[in-house]
Amino acid sequence: MTSADNTPEFDRFGPWIDEVRTVDDLPRLYRDAGIDPLRCRMVLKVPRDIERRNANPTMHLYDYLIALDEEYLTVLARRDDTFDTVLVPLDHIAAITDSVRLLSGRMTVHTVDGPIVTVAYNAAANPHVRELMYLLRRSYLPARNLTAAEPHHADPRLDRADIGLLTDYHRMIADEPGMRLVNVAGRQVVNPLPNPDGVRDKAWPTILHASITVADDREIQIIHRRNWFTGNRDDLSLARTVLSRPRITDIQVSPHERYEGVHVLVIKAGAAHLEFPLGAGPLVEATLAGDSVSI
Repeated sequence: MTSADNTPEFDRFGPWIDEVRTVDDLPRLYRDAGIDPLRCRMVLKVPRDIERRNANPTMHLYDYLIALDEEYLTVLARRDDTFDTVLVPLDHIAAITDSVRLLSGRMTVHTVDGPIVTVAYNAAANPHVRELMYLLRRSYLPARNLTAAEPHHADPRLDRADIGLLTDYHRMIADEPGMRLVNVAGRQVVNPLPNPDGVRDKAWPTILHASITVADDREIQIIHRRNWFTGNRDDLSLARTVLSRPRITDIQVSPHERYEGVHVLVIKAGAAHLEFPLGAGPLVEATLAGDSVSI
């Protein structure tokens, strides 16, 4: 293939997320969508999950175009040679989850109306997604510096296998020292509940993975794994869920329907229901006692 066969879009194509600053940088699939990068706080183009050697200039090379302005998050998602459009008012965002497992990245936006928007991306581009999350949070956080509070020195302890969760916790506390530590739940082996005949399922050991919960008067943040339950093996994923406290309408705890000694923390924000499995600990105990204010 000669250079004459190429296009600027193909020449720049790679596995990374690029920030779009001008109309000329928009992927051609999305050129007529009415997105003006100069009027947006951030515009990102997310490439297809293909190797460059399998790409060619005739392809539409970007799976998503994400645009954030003063009022809306707009997500354009490729569907063959066209695309779907999702428009999320910023004041409808209930929670944001970002997770990475090796090179698999996934950002999910939960809304008070119920619809969920998920964008898959190459985790090597996670800094762009974290910056987008920060800007989304700024749309509902009070106008004050996130680092203006007094330093916080809580030092949670987890197993060596969960050093990644601790690293993310310390990074977050360094950026947002006003957050207070609410709950630390270590990983544990869990047993299935008996079936109606009183017999337990014979299964491989199941691990309920660790999590760290922090909060302030504006948000609840939970650091966890992408999958809460796995077999008896290490999980190299890392996830963080951020919930807007003003959008929360209810917090409940109920026994897990499958595992002994496990409760499910359910946080509701309108039609959005987010569930977090937890073993025994202060967060479960306080919520069971009706003290959700302490979260």
